Amino acid sequence: MTDTTPIRLPIGTADGVVFDVVAWGPSHADVDFSVACMFEHELGGGMAGGLLALDQALGGQLSRLRAAGAFRAQPLETLLVTSPPPAVVPRAVLVIGMGDPAQLDGDLLRRACRVAMREAIRFGAVSMAFAPSVLDAGHTDNGALDMQNVMLDGMMSALRAEHMLAEAGLAAAPRLRHCTFDVGAPRAQAAGRAFAEAFARLAGA
Repeated sequence: MTDTTPIRLPIGTADGVVFDVVAWGPSHADVDFSVACMFEHELGGGMAGGLLALDQALGGQLSRLRAAGAFRAQPLETLLVTSPPPAVVPRAVLVIGMGDPAQLDGDLLRRACRVAMREAIRFGAVSMAFAPSVLDAGHTDNGALDMQNVMLDGMMSALRAEHMLAEAGLAAAPRLRHCTFDVGAPRAQAAGRAFAEAFARLAGA
């Protein structure tokens, strides 16, 4: 029998939340709240990878909404799916717009992660997953983005802010206990190492 358990690699723990990397896509993430990013268009073709699988699992509604101009995927525009079909594993899916893929920078990716973390906490999620969908949009030259560092920084700073609100008596304490970054299986080991190194730097800062 073939083991279908996805590769899972630890990153670290902050503010009561375990961070890790898992080789799955946003439609297959076994979490309460799965987040995928979507651009206004793709570079050199249509959707690919995990984003394409999510669109297909949702009956093509993401591409249909974008084509109709109902969801333009402009920077930090959001779309929340609260009643996903059976083909979608997570209990809810948030899609965050990222604008023009040619204009992507680390700051936008950091802000998208902050939005993802805040919305997962507002939803009351215990577990969440995040897929940047950068490669799925055809954006392959990503060295300058420093992706692992900016994504962790965005998630951890938003999480800390939510805990500070709770400690001040201004909001309920976050229920979130697990945050996963989606990654393709061929890149899992390298991504896991890069995330762990970024976490160590941020935790020690």
